[in-house]
Amino acid sequence: MNLFDAITTWVPVKKFEKKLIDDKMIGVILHMATHAQSAGSLQGWEFIVVKDEKIREKLFNASLKQEQIRNAPVCIVVCADLKKFSLKYKERGEYVYSVQDTASAATLIILSATALGLGSSWVRAFDEDLIKDILELPEGIRPVGIIPIGYVKERPRKEPLIPFDRLTWYDKYKQKYLVSMFFQPGPSEKEMFKPLGNVIKEKIEKYNKREKK
Repeated sequence: MNLFDAITTWVPVKKFEKKLIDDKMIGVILHMATHAQSAGSLQGWEFIVVKDEKIREKLFNASLKQEQIRNAPVCIVVCADLKKFSLKYKERGEYVYSVQDTASAATLIILSATALGLGSSWVRAFDEDLIKDILELPEGIRPVGIIPIGYVKERPRKEPLIPFDRLTWYDKYKQKYLVSMFFQPGPSEKEMFKPLGNVIKEKIEKYNKREKK
């Protein structure tokens, strides 16, 4: 699966098959996560791989009882090392870069799992203090997100997205970005979910032909 497919086909999964994931696949996912860009190349993230059913049950209770945590065979808890960030970048490192960098790593975890044929979700709502106690996290290690991963049992319908042309501006706020005038997804679901690289190529070719005329 190419990157465009992984991005456009991902949906948050809540129901997983009762099937274990090979540790080699988890290793690949975490290896890819370490390629996330980070401020000053600090790589100020920590990953806790949780397989134990009892611990996952505790995480489930500490996360508003979101079923995907209980259903998934593996949960990866992405944490930020606040001391590492603050040591180099003071308050901005602790409160801003730590969130930006761990979010980048979490995104690569999700995309890598998708590319490997696995489903995932991103759990943001949880009792932070409870999570720290459950995982015995030391002072300065902050849990930022929980990512349940597994083989998909039931894939939810992908929710419609706001077109980027409604959220993108050129040079100044509220000034139209003209590329959106010719880059529009096709009306059929089949066209919308074919590889995005092909869609881009087709749109550019049509645009170039129109310009030559």
